[in-house]
Formats: sequence, structure tokens, C-alpha cells
Amino acid sequence: MINERIVIEEKTKEPQSQAPAAPVKGREKLRSFWAKVQITGLLRRHRFRRKTQRHMNDVAKKLRASAVVLAVGEAFYALGFAAEDLVVRTGRGIAAVARRLARWCRNALHTIIATAFPGAAQMFKDLLAPLYLFFKGLGAVAAHANDVRRERGFGASVKAAGRYFVGGLKRNLSLLPRTAMYILPLCMLAVFVTVWNRTMAQPYALAVQVNGQTVGYVANEEVFNLAKEDVMQRINYAGSDKTELTIEPTYTISVTHKTMDESETANAILQSASDQISEGTALYLDGELTAVSSDGDTLRSYLESLLAPYEDQTDENISVGFNKNVTLEDGIYFNDSFEDDNSIENMLTGVQQQEKIYTVRAGDTLWAIAQKNDLTFRELCELNTNFKGAALTETSNIQAGDELIVTKQEAMLEVRITKVETREEEIPFGTETTQSNEYTKGTTKTLQEGQNGLRRVTFQNVYDTNNVLVEQTILSTEVIKEPVNKKVVEGTKKVTSSTKYITGSGQFIWPVPGYRNCSRWYSSGHKGVDICASAGTPIYASAGGTVTKAGYNKAGAGTGYGYSVIISHSGGYTTVYAHCLSLTVSAGQSVRQGQLIGYVGSTGRSSGNHCHFEIRRSGSYLAPQNFFPGKR
Repeated sequence: MINERIVIEEKTKEPQSQAPAAPVKGREKLRSFWAKVQITGLLRRHRFRRKTQRHMNDVAKKLRASAVVLAVGEAFYALGFAAEDLVVRTGRGIAAVARRLARWCRNALHTIIATAFPGAAQMFKDLLAPLYLFFKGLGAVAAHANDVRRERGFGASVKAAGRYFVGGLKRNLSLLPRTAMYILPLCMLAVFVTVWNRTMAQPYALAVQVNGQTVGYVANEEVFNLAKEDVMQRINYAGSDKTELTIEPTYTISVTHKTMDESETANAILQSASDQISEGTALYLDGELTAVSSDGDTLRSYLESLLAPYEDQTDENISVGFNKNVTLEDGIYFNDSFEDDNSIENMLTGVQQQEKIYTVRAGDTLWAIAQKNDLTFRELCELNTNFKGAALTETSNIQAGDELIVTKQEAMLEVRITKVETREEEIPFGTETTQSNEYTKGTTKTLQEGQNGLRRVTFQNVYDTNNVLVEQTILSTEVIKEPVNKKVVEGTKKVTSSTKYITGSGQFIWPVPGYRNCSRWYSSGHKGVDICASAGTPIYASAGGTVTKAGYNKAGAGTGYGYSVIISHSGGYTTVYAHCLSLTVSAGQSVRQGQLIGYVGSTGRSSGNHCHFEIRRSGSYLAPQNFFPGKR
């Protein structure tokens, strides 16, 4: 042990330099200490392994010297040897029995064949003898040719091999007929089987004729019936007076290597009926079929050419479209439904409706004439810009016999340019009215002058190709400067005369001056008052504000309100004027208190001429009678 430790320690020592050792620093001392610790652990593990190995060797020596261990080992050896000997002997016995059984089966089979088929051995001999002799002769020819080649050269060996081969054929030529008598029947049987299989495997199918024309081959009638249903579903009738395509098939059995499936058969049927139907493109305007073209690409190019002059790719706020929803649908149509490209173009861009003239009758009013012809008063004025040498207005004097244009000429399809535009406009100030007994009734005094506010409004404006505004929608409104209301004091000391308006809280005035009778007031089932007045009576803004919505059934007040106006005021107030005969304002327009906004009528769900008037605040309905004392 001492020598081993010394050897290990010598191996772990590093070779010393011949130079004088430098002074050991603190870090080097720590590193040296750690190396000694590792070496100590290594020596400890080495001693443990050596001690364990010696202990195991001692135990093994003791076991080998034990008589009991030797006796047990010999017993296991004898047992293994006996088992191996038994397995080997059993296997050899089974193999011997199998060989005897195989020989017996072979002999028995040979005996049975020889007894049942006495000529079988001779048959195989006759069949195989020529082949045996042929291959044996080839070997002999090769050996003979090789001998001759060594003696006389390659050319002589070829000649000798040929003579030897021909001589062998002549000597054994008598064997060929005996072989043929067995081979020829087998060949005939093979030919018969081949012909039978090919005949039975022929691809029989049904040849289909439609209206005397062969369209193809199908496996059975069910394929054609399904294809016929597919054809009927694919046809678009497009207003044709035909109800269905006549398809009368006839079938004949035929041989073909290829049959058509359902889809291919349907295409073949359509191709055979090209004199009745063809592929085309249908044009729908607002969901209504307008025309069918044989060239869908040309139709699409034409529609794009109508929009192209007005498109501006550099301005994202401008978009171009049509006044109607345009849809193109490719399909199969009857030939009598098609129209040529020139006819379609003339139909789309030509005049849809001729100009219509109305002759004024006794008792007619401008508003009544507009209503009779499904026009607004504003539209009637726009159509008659040269009435008696001047533009038609509400003050125009009409007489019996005068002629007015009531229907404008317009194309079926027109281009519309949609622009998102922003402008700044003034917000009209309101008026705050207070009452004082210091002043005579009917007199007013201004305490504070009003100032208009300023707002930025973003519109979505729709123009025609002549840059005429067709439709306007407010997208957003931003208040830049709030308006300052005008403050007014009204005298209440004495009534000297009737006022022009029924005044309210100071913010609202009666919208129909001179007409105070109401057929219906605010209730749970009626959200406003119905002011009775004759048709064409002016309606004025109850307070200053901005028209948020104006039009027929577009004001949002209700589905039965006809021509109506909604005005937004300061303080969250909103007023509604419904069932108007016509309107004089549009959405986005600023109006002042008392400004004309429309005329009394009976449009929408109404039983007579009146103005339905509502006051709302923050979306809640308010009773108008509360703003006008004495009205219940």
C-alpha cells in the first residue's frame, strides 16, 4: 500500500521548472489546496475498490474449495447434459418418422398415378425427352466446337458445330410428332380461353342519341337521367317563354372503351342543344333582369368604361359607382333571350322615360301638382327652370292651362360620384326669452346679442355626372365654437294685439302660425301634436339649429311620417315636423328660428292635412303643450 500511494502521488506531481520558484500568491495557494483535496479523494476511492476486489477474490476461492458448491455444480451440469441429450434424441426420432412418412406418401402417390393414369409417365417422357435431348445436344455441340477450336481454329469450330447440330436434329426428328400430339391440344385450349375472356370482357355501353344526334356513351340510363336533371338546373330562363328544354333520348348497345360520367354527359347534352341554348352573361339592375349578353367580357368592359372617366385613384375620398346595384351572372340561357351589345348599350344609356307634361287645372296648387306626380316641391321647381321665362318658385302664379314638366328624362343606368367633403358652417344662436311685467305685452327688449357658433361638418355627397348633388348624408359633426344665445325680455303687462306666433318657453315658437287648432295632443300612444291646417300652409322652424335629416321616410321619425324634417337644437333638443307636402331644406343645412322648412300635407300614414310636431330632449319625448301655455 505504501508503494502504491507513492506511485500515485508521483504521477500527480507536476514537473518542476528548473527556474527558481516564484513566491506563491494567495490565489495560487488556494488552487494548490484544492488539488490536494481532489488527490486525497481519488486515493480514498482507489483504496476502497482494491479492498472490495480482494474481498471478492477471497470469497471466490472459498466457494471453489467447498465440496457442497462442487456437488451442486456437478448436479446442474449433469441435469443440463441429460436435457440436451433427450431433446437431440427426440428431434432425430421425429425427423426419421417424417422421412419415412414422406417416402410412403411419394410411393403411394406414384402408385395411384400409375394405376389411374397408366399413360401419364409415357406422356411426360414424350414431352420432356425432346427438351432433354435438345439441351444435352447443345452441351455436346459446345464441347465438340471447343475441341475443334483448339485444333483448327475458331472458323472451323463454327462450321463443325453447325454440322453437328443439324445431324443431331435429323437423328431425333422422329420425337417431334409425339411431342406435338400433346402440345397442340394445349395450344388450342389456350387460344379458346383467350378468345372467351376477351369476348366476355368487352366494354359494352349505351350510345345516347338526343334529337337524332349522338352525344356520347354512358354506362346505364341512370347516368343520363342525372345528367338531364343537372342540365335543367343549369339553365337560366331569363324571361323566356319556354318552360323547359326538350330532351328525347334513344339508346343503342355499343362497344366502347370509354364512357362518360354525369358531368361529361350534361356538357355533351348542352353542346348538342346549341341551337336552342348557349352560355351567356345576364345583367341585373337592382335585382331585376335587364338583358342577356353572349359576351360577358365585352359587357364588363363596357360597364368599366362608363366609370373610368370619373375615377380618381389618387383621392381616397372619391368613389365611383352606379345609381343602381349592378350584378352580372354567368350561366346558360335560351338563345331567344340574348341581345346584341349595341342594343344593351342603348338600353342602359338611353332615355328611360320620356318627358311628361302636366296641364294645370282650376284649383291646382304647386304642392298638389307635385304630390299627384310623386315629386317633391323642390324637384318640381328644378324641372321647371323656365316657367313663363323664369324659374318656378313658391311665389309663381299658375293658372289653368299652364304646362309644367313633371317627369324628367333620365337614363336607366347613370354614374354616381360619391365624395367625402368637409366644410365649416355657422351654428345659429338661439333666443332665450324671459317675461317681465315691466313691459307692455307684445314688446321685447334685447338684453344680450346672440353670436353664431362654428362647426366642422363632414358630408358624404353623391353627385351625378353634371356635378348636381343627388344625395347628402352627414357623417360627423365637430363643434369648433359654441353659439351664444340671444337674451330677450318680453312684456306681459297688457295685451294690445294678437301675436303672429304662439310663443313657448322662449326657445320654441309655434311652427304653423295662424293655425292653433290641434286634432290630437301628446299622449302615451302619440308622441306629438297634430296641428290642423290646409295643404300648402307654410311650416317654420320652431327654433334655430341644424337639419340632421330631411326626406321621404328618411327622417327617421317613423315609417309612416312621409316627408319629414328633423332639426337639432342646442341643449340637446330636437324637433320633428312630419306628413309634409314638400320640403324646402335638406340634411346638413343650418336654419334660423322662423325659417321656412316645408309645407303642410298628408303624406305617409295620414288621414288628412296636418303637421305632426314633436319635441325631444336627449332622445326622450316631451309634451309640446308644456312649452305652449294654454294648449291642452
